[in-house]
Amino acid sequence: MTYAPLRLEDYDISPTHGFLPSEPPLRRLPDPYYAPWEDIMDRFNQYLLAHHIRRLVRKFLPASIAVPWVAVAEFLQLNPVVCCAGVCHWNWQILDDTADDLMDIDNLGTIHTFSGSLDESWFYLVTTAIEAKCARGLSAILDATAAVERDDMSQVTRSLHQIAYALGEANIILERMYERCDPYVFYWKIREFLAGWENMEDAGLPYGVLYEGVDDTDTFSLDNWNSLFRRFRKYAGGSAAQTPLLQALDIALGIKHFPTGERGPQSSVAEARNKLRAQGVPEPPTVNSYLVQMRDYMPGGHRRFLEDLAATCRIREYVLLECSDSLLHMGTASDPRVLLRQAYNGCVDLIKTFRDKHIMIVSRYIIAPAKNGPMSPQRVAVPESSKLMPPVAYMQAMAKQTSRLQSGGRMGGDSLSADPTMYPQTNIAATLKSSEQPVSKCPMQNMLAANTRPKSVTVQVVSEAQDVGRLARKLEDGAVARGTGGTDAIQFLKQVRNETAQTRI
Repeated sequence: MTYAPLRLEDYDISPTHGFLPSEPPLRRLPDPYYAPWEDIMDRFNQYLLAHHIRRLVRKFLPASIAVPWVAVAEFLQLNPVVCCAGVCHWNWQILDDTADDLMDIDNLGTIHTFSGSLDESWFYLVTTAIEAKCARGLSAILDATAAVERDDMSQVTRSLHQIAYALGEANIILERMYERCDPYVFYWKIREFLAGWENMEDAGLPYGVLYEGVDDTDTFSLDNWNSLFRRFRKYAGGSAAQTPLLQALDIALGIKHFPTGERGPQSSVAEARNKLRAQGVPEPPTVNSYLVQMRDYMPGGHRRFLEDLAATCRIREYVLLECSDSLLHMGTASDPRVLLRQAYNGCVDLIKTFRDKHIMIVSRYIIAPAKNGPMSPQRVAVPESSKLMPPVAYMQAMAKQTSRLQSGGRMGGDSLSADPTMYPQTNIAATLKSSEQPVSKCPMQNMLAANTRPKSVTVQVVSEAQDVGRLARKLEDGAVARGTGGTDAIQFLKQVRNETAQTRI
């Protein structure tokens, strides 16, 4: 097959911003048709704090959200769920247009957050800034790939140094996560907003989520309930595995990842080199299915870039064939082959270091808070307002608030019961309500037992004091801490890190 050089622009990738858009994302859609949604988002955090959000969006839910959401996702060729692209790649703004480095993390802000916290903004911006700083690395990957084709060893080495420089900056930015994102706030207040609905049985979503108005869900009847059941969608939540940046670097450097819990074929560098000489470029081995699955949460152009890069990039094979083991003992420091090998291994070492830092962050931001549990609620002193009210009136007001809380409501301006879609820390156990049949734990059993179309849907909400059914909950001894994508976070990350280290030549 004739080599054809890749162009970043053909995949909606910016030479200056990488997988971020070249221009800051729109802060607001200009068409007045979208004004009702935009107006709510302008004050989303305030409405959420005041418990008004459900009442405001109720007239929009759920079909008028699901249908356009799915349509936009299909246009972008990614899954309709919160993802890395949504909260990091398309959710930033420049604070000072005159700054020397427009994309410096201290010159960036988020457009929207779920919680309104500085911690959440910083969590997203660390990823955003890493993407921006590594843009030069993407151009260097293509330069190195082209240099391999024309056997330009010095250019391959220079390009590898440029990749290493970008990775060095990425490591520095990742370390800054600790500066303004508190582990407790992240785990107990932010993380659940990033969860999807795959492997979320413990969170009350055993079937996933039904996107009303999509896939003919409005034509449901008892005769085809099984068909409706299959239309529930399960998507992973937002995850760092969804950024194409690290996958592009893995592909460029020939770092192979295998199914979690399995070891790939073990061979020495010499054995790999001999096999390459005898057989040529080998067929791609079995890869980690989770990483491949995460590509469905990337825009279509970025996903195609990874596929085409894998089909054309042969940097590792080039280094293997050019650099023999004897160079370790006989080669001089000025030998171009020695410099090439050092440059390649330097890149691999920096990716391994980055993944070490990622494991430390996961341990501190997920494992430790999960084991320690939430802080015990503090006793609240009697509010000063009670001293300004007659004792009888104060007791009546408190009784009214207590009654609302016991019935599932929340204090504030929203008189509706707690909305599990707006308060993900509560357990969601959807059950179908029938006037004649008792409610079963299984919605489908209720459909069959009633022998009629279910009349209404109710939601059971478990107290926040209970850990059962929550994504953010205290882990018992021996329990597995899972990422928002449903994987065993530490096992997955350690295996990926170890596979990176084994790639050195």
